[in-house]
Amino acid sequence: MLRLRRLIPAAMLAAVFFFVACSIAAAPAPLRYQLRFERPNTHLMDVTVHADALSGAAADFEMPDWAPGAYAIENYAANVQRFRAHSAEGRELAWRKTDSQTWRIDLAGATAVTIDYQVYANTLQNNVGQYDDRHAFIAGPATWMYLVGGKERPIELSIDVPSGWKVATGMEHTSDHTFRAENYDWFADAPLEISDFAEKDFVVLGSTYHVIVHDVMGGKDSSQFTADLQKVVGAIVPIFQPVAGSGAQAAPFKDYYFLFHVWPKAGGGLEHLNSTQINFSKDWDNTEPLPAYGTQYTLKLLVSAHEFFHAWNVKRIRPRPLGPFDYSQMVHTPSLWISEGLTSYYGSLSVVRAGLVTPQQYLDGIARLITEFEKAPGRTERSIEDTSWDTWFFGLRTISQDNNLVNTAYSYYNGGQIMGHILEFAIRQDTNNQKSLDDWMRLLYSHYALPKPGFEPDDAVRAASETAGQDVSDIFRRYISGKEPIPYESYFAYAGVSVEKKLDSAKPWAGLTFTKQDNGTTTIKNITPGSPAESAGLDKDDIIVALDGRAITSSDDVEALFVPYKPDATIRVLVQRLGQMREFPLALASNHYYTYSLKPMEHPTAQQQAIYNSWLGIK
Repeated sequence: MLRLRRLIPAAMLAAVFFFVACSIAAAPAPLRYQLRFERPNTHLMDVTVHADALSGAAADFEMPDWAPGAYAIENYAANVQRFRAHSAEGRELAWRKTDSQTWRIDLAGATAVTIDYQVYANTLQNNVGQYDDRHAFIAGPATWMYLVGGKERPIELSIDVPSGWKVATGMEHTSDHTFRAENYDWFADAPLEISDFAEKDFVVLGSTYHVIVHDVMGGKDSSQFTADLQKVVGAIVPIFQPVAGSGAQAAPFKDYYFLFHVWPKAGGGLEHLNSTQINFSKDWDNTEPLPAYGTQYTLKLLVSAHEFFHAWNVKRIRPRPLGPFDYSQMVHTPSLWISEGLTSYYGSLSVVRAGLVTPQQYLDGIARLITEFEKAPGRTERSIEDTSWDTWFFGLRTISQDNNLVNTAYSYYNGGQIMGHILEFAIRQDTNNQKSLDDWMRLLYSHYALPKPGFEPDDAVRAASETAGQDVSDIFRRYISGKEPIPYESYFAYAGVSVEKKLDSAKPWAGLTFTKQDNGTTTIKNITPGSPAESAGLDKDDIIVALDGRAITSSDDVEALFVPYKPDATIRVLVQRLGQMREFPLALASNHYYTYSLKPMEHPTAQQQAIYNSWLGIK
């Protein structure tokens, strides 16, 4: 300040102080939230919101309809009850609902209002909430109303924490029980675990990572998992350090919270700016095999790595339509294959780079991924970008009509993860292994990460071409925007990985999947378009009664009964359809799905070996 006074004339200095004073005076007034709890067996939480500096005839408060990262209309307002509003003087204010999620308050001259409402919370799910006698988990969009037109206001939160419990959240702590967020988006994006949770902390490159565990499955020791998680964090943070770090802090946050729940029938995770909430249905010591992931333990690492990578990709590098958030309606983007699929790519890659799975285990997992991806009938219906745009169809929980999405859609997680490999190898090949997908991600971060507005699809293409040093838009046009077959052999060869395809033509194929009903009967779950079952006239929900005169019992695995038949056999299938018996001749065909396998080439070139080693983090 002393130097500033000597260099700036008094009149100018006065103007500066006047400008600063006006800026402070114009700062938006904070909204003050309070959270209290009813008896645990009611699952009811009391929320109070104080808002002042209001103007106009009415004020609208709204519950979000969805949670960022989940892409499903949730109708959170259905769990709101006992809404009330009053002025600063305690005068009751009239209100009415203008739609399913908005409460309009008649201010009647008031410039400040307090609203009270209760939220029913009894679902442990990534984007909902749960309160019982063991804990409270708070998901922001499912709990907090926002002032329409006031989402930019700072938030102050106080919690009446039940005795013996404590609070874990990525929100700014102003005390043990009070918190602050710079605006509603930050507030809604900071879940809270309130319980007597266990905590283990570690530090990586200047940031502290809090591992919060609420475990009702036996309270097994999470020490080994925490140590392995630290290795995963150590593999991810340096990727963005050159563009996201500052000083001794490599990550764009000082503290990060992993909120883990070990809970029956729970699963999945949801990303946040400096935290994640993840549910597991198996405890930390469970190592039972899982074909798609290796083991239950490996799955925990993969999910944690995926959600952690989101702190950069989608929470900061995000498609332009995804921020600021419109919580009132579906928000579409064709780029979720980047936000989710490439996050899956890096999540899996970080586990092998951390030395927690072997390179061959990683390749085996990618081979299984490609095998399943190429079986998806929806590949002929939707491009990878289309699956991103249409994600809201897949997340509709309240949809009542039957649909054919199983035959017309597939996962942009899988599509994006596969295209991560293709782009990785293309960039490395084009730059003689001097650049990689890491450089593309860093370029996107530099140009489009918060607080910048975000990227459009063409921005991502241009950034990839800039990274590769030549035009790679053809990859996007053909395999991402388009639906052309992906030439795996050519691209994986750049990294010295051979791709083998095997076709078991001796295996019969009907194009049927089955499901077992509670009464023991087996029904047709789906029929693949263009399959023998479709040609035969079989229909979804047909009850399988007999095959070639053999009655089907409740203990039969109907799918296994097809295995002994030759591909050119014709089977008589007796079904019950709407109470009537119908028999159909089913002419089987040869299996036409390839099984993929990946393995390092026996005699790679020097560049292939260099790409392979640097890609997988092999020293």
